[in-house]
Parts: sequence; C-alpha cells; structure tokens
Amino acid sequence: MGSQWPGMGTSLMKLPTFAEAIQKCHAALEPKGVDLINILTNPDPSTFDSILNSFVGIAAVQIGLVDVLRALGITPDGIVGHSVGELGCAYADGCFTAEQMILSAHARGRASIETELVRGKMAAVGMGYDEIKNMIPSSIEVACHNAGDSCTLSGPDKDVEEFVGQLKAKGVFAKLVNVGNIAYHSRYIRPAAPALLKYLEEVIPTPKPRSATWISSSLPKSQWDSPVAKNSSAEYHTNNLLSPVLFHEAAKEIPADAIVIEIAPHGLLQAILKRSHSSCVNIPLTNKSSKEGLEYLLQSIGRYE
Repeated sequence: MGSQWPGMGTSLMKLPTFAEAIQKCHAALEPKGVDLINILTNPDPSTFDSILNSFVGIAAVQIGLVDVLRALGITPDGIVGHSVGELGCAYADGCFTAEQMILSAHARGRASIETELVRGKMAAVGMGYDEIKNMIPSSIEVACHNAGDSCTLSGPDKDVEEFVGQLKAKGVFAKLVNVGNIAYHSRYIRPAAPALLKYLEEVIPTPKPRSATWISSSLPKSQWDSPVAKNSSAEYHTNNLLSPVLFHEAAKEIPADAIVIEIAPHGLLQAILKRSHSSCVNIPLTNKSSKEGLEYLLQSIGRYE
C-alpha cells in the first residue's frame, strides 16, 4: 500500500502480455461495478481516495507484471509479500487464478469500506520495531516490520498525526501513508474480519496448498507449519489483514547473493532492500517518476537478463 499512483498502468498497457492480464481482471470486476482500466489510466489523484481502487489497482499491476516475467521465463526460487502483496504471492505461487486474486483484492477493499471503523492513519517511520516499540503511545501499534531501521505505525488518526509530529521534531523520518483513513494490521481493523472472511470464502471455495517457495510474512516462522499456514485460504488472507506484517523477519530467508525483483506499481521497498540486502541485486520493475513506464520495465529486465 502506498505504491499506487495516478495513471500507473497507462504506459504498461502498451505491452500485449500486460494488457491481456488487465483485460482479464477488468472483465472479472465489471459485474462489481468497478472500471479497472479507468483506475489504472486515469490521471486524477483522487482516484485513490477510495481504498478499494487502491487495492484492485495494485493487485492488477502485480498480476500483469507476474505474467510478463512468466512470458520471459523468469521463475522465482522464493516469493515474499508485504501486506496486501501476499495476494500477489498467491498468484505467483499458482494458488490463485488472476480472477481470484483481483476479486480477493476487491473483497479486501469492500470489507474495509462497508465496516464501521475507527478513523485511522498509518505512517512509515525511519526506526525499527525493536527501537520504537517502547516509544509509541498505547493507542498506536507497529503494523509493519519493514527492516531493522524501518517500520510502519497504525492507529487512530489524531494519535498517529501527533506522534509523527513528535518524531519529525526529533529529526526522525516519518511520513503518513495514503490508506483511506483505515488503520490496517492493527486491532482497529478487526471489525472488518467477518465480512472479509465471508467474501474471500466465496472467491476461494477450494483453497490450494502454499508451496515452500512462498515465505509467509503474516505469520511468524514458529507458525509456518500451522494449519492456517498450509493453504492460500480465506482464513490465511483474513489473518494477513489483521496481523502485523513481518516482512523484516521473512526477508531474512533471502540469500545474500539473490536477485530480488520487486513487483508493484512503484518500487516502494527499494530504499529498504538496498540497505537490508545490499549484497543482493535489487531490481524494481516500475518507478512512478519515470516518464515512460514500459521503457523503464524493459530496461530493468534487460539490464540483468
């Protein structure tokens, strides 16, 4: 979340493999009253004031990029997702069809906006979990363990805004993230769980087993053999919404000499990965600052092929 940007699919739609994937997702969402192609190509920043648009937009771009990598014969030895990125893991791992992934993203958005929730905020902070856990007010939680020196906070909007101000005053990097005023991966999102579980059970009637390739970031390593971890199920993805994102811990499974490809509308994790996995080759496929997204994608792939 936060990698979305206006018009993020416009240039990539010139690539037939990507465009075909988007058309498939668009057809799946059309009966829900969602115009995916408009979401991906509309230059209006207010498009992503809707968290549902953010979820389906990010998911669609991930599906398209995975299909491009597959077409090039690039297959992963390991997959790890950050937050909603675990839906992308399910698709890359073969547990979801493209339709199931995009509808699961829609379910996540639908449950979020249909449930009455505390008005919340999330913020990216330049401190790690161990460093900040004893500093945060009781109303705020560490929602995402991004790296040893980075985390994301989640909580009521005024509390998060006030604490971000305090961190900035101390010279600590702190930036609010556009999450539709919802405090994900905290106790404040729990009321949305029953609706999300119901919607996901409709999308995933027969869950497929997760392969060993997919490293879970929504369960601690001690629970990787637990029943909920076995399948890419409605229960697994509902737990993802409620639980802290243990990306820092999961990313420790990445070998020192790996080629790490970030699959998102924008390479949001690059700064973190380049610090925490400096011995790896870190490749972003997209960059919102690039004037020509397709050219950026092809150059990123060509540079390391």
